[in-house]
Amino acid sequence: MATLGAFSPLRHVVVGGAAAAIGVASLTGVIGEERNEQFDSKQIIVSPAGSDGLHITEVVDIDFGDHQRHGYERIIPNDFGVPTDVTAASPDAPDDVSVESMSGDRTRIRIGDPDTTLSGQHRYILDYTYPRTTVASGELALDIIDVGEDLETSRFEIVVTGFDLDDPVCNVGGVGAEGGCEFIPDGDVYRAVIEPLEAGDGVTIGATVVGSREVVAVPPPPLPKSNPNRRAPLAAGTTVLGLATGGGIYAWARRRGRNEVFSGGAADAAYGAPRPAVPPPDSGLPLPPPPTEPSETASRPTGTRLVADERMDELATIEFVPPTAVEPWLGNVLLNEQVTNATVMAWISGAAAREFLSIEKNEDDKVVVSVGPRFGDAAPEDRQIMRTMLGNDDSITLGKYSKSFAAAWAQIRKRQVATVDASGYWKRPLSGSGEFGAAIGMIGLLVLVVGGFLVFKAPARGLGVLDHPVAAVALAIVVPAILGLVFYGTLLPSRTAEGSALTLRTESFRRFLDASEGQHVEWAWKHGLLREYSAWAVALGAAAAWERAMERSNVPPAEYLSGPMIVYYSAGSFASTHTAPSSSGSGGGGGFSGGSVGGGGGGGSSGSW
Repeated sequence: MATLGAFSPLRHVVVGGAAAAIGVASLTGVIGEERNEQFDSKQIIVSPAGSDGLHITEVVDIDFGDHQRHGYERIIPNDFGVPTDVTAASPDAPDDVSVESMSGDRTRIRIGDPDTTLSGQHRYILDYTYPRTTVASGELALDIIDVGEDLETSRFEIVVTGFDLDDPVCNVGGVGAEGGCEFIPDGDVYRAVIEPLEAGDGVTIGATVVGSREVVAVPPPPLPKSNPNRRAPLAAGTTVLGLATGGGIYAWARRRGRNEVFSGGAADAAYGAPRPAVPPPDSGLPLPPPPTEPSETASRPTGTRLVADERMDELATIEFVPPTAVEPWLGNVLLNEQVTNATVMAWISGAAAREFLSIEKNEDDKVVVSVGPRFGDAAPEDRQIMRTMLGNDDSITLGKYSKSFAAAWAQIRKRQVATVDASGYWKRPLSGSGEFGAAIGMIGLLVLVVGGFLVFKAPARGLGVLDHPVAAVALAIVVPAILGLVFYGTLLPSRTAEGSALTLRTESFRRFLDASEGQHVEWAWKHGLLREYSAWAVALGAAAAWERAMERSNVPPAEYLSGPMIVYYSAGSFASTHTAPSSSGSGGGGGFSGGSVGGGGGGGSSGSW
């Protein structure tokens, strides 16, 4: 966990870099004129060839932009045999074809004239045959394009004809990705359309072959609209505009998010009165009773002042006891000003510290969460959540998704949000109102706009939307503004004086945990506070330091290798138990085994040369 009020300069770099990037894009013609190389469209037609072969026809529309290229290049792995019957044609470019073997058992096909270069948009039609595939065994498992291709394809279409298929599946994304596209019947053929196929994504199709059909002629797609190149001198203007937008968001968020703090020194800020000295835990001296916590009816110390987030750290000291009446998970929120999965983990760790839950590892080194010896002492609403979490057996072994565990996780988080919003520790609720609601709304709007643009990218390019100066100006405002709300949004929450006081005490205790030695662990153990302090260490991001202190102490490992610290040790097991796995998108029963990107044969890459 970062220091209280810490603000990484990388946030300025990101927002400023976005403004500069838009300026560079305008200068180089990415916005306003010049277009980068890309595939406007690809149509891949798959049909049977003999008893176990596949005939492939590729209709490729590639835009070389302003680059000088010889033509189209295709590299194909030979796992389905060396491609045969290779032919090529082009209506508007040299269509000489050459085929050569490459290292790594691959075949390279090049279309074009090595003595001729060209730019702009061109169509190429390539035919070849995979001689030995998996069709005869009743399985269609074909990698259309491997992961890692450099160029984006605006519209990628796959058409399969001549087969009767069951459970057709389409996968798109990185290696092992599942789903992401639909491969469905369309009249006499099966078709999948991806708009766009992002650079670097691979595509795999698969199905169980249950019969054959007549091979039908598939018409090629229409030629793409021309891509006009227009350049405007927007670099300086868009850069200045972007920096001004990002800087304005930062100045507004910093001022708006200043915290109310009791006037005076560090003790006044944390307690509203001087804090009595606390002896070190290893001194053997008794701790004084905790100070009285400010209440809603208590009179406020004279005067408050506003302190920016980055100045809050100066008011924190070191405290050897946690703030009273504050649970560890709430301490996490006080420092980070957001409810996250980490706060839910802190809630579970706190329940383990109070022995409401028992968290241990079994003989298989799996994490087991079960009812603790003091479960009955928990509040009724907490018991209800824990019952949901553990199910009918009052115990759950982590590592595999559990619907009931996920439901309890969501309930904990929902209750934490409600508790924080009603706490009075912030001037405005942290969730979904005020500036945060506006920020989330604007981010959602941006996602919708960008998503709509991705869906209708080809028509937008045909109309020259990206090549208009207005697009560059709009991006120079919108992108830094959205990034500013995202990266500077953490400055917006504004604590009340009571919230600031608890935050300072929480940070002061975090510093103690982070700097603890073995003797401090031993003191906590002797006073029956080890489990509580461990829960606080997990909640405040000081678990690693606390673990080192425990290892240097004389406390038996059995005292700290269970309970709250297991939440820290086994964060991955908790995550996999409450996070639902992604759907594969495939049907049941079939014979297709290539159930993810990279799960078939063929594939390879394409581009220019």
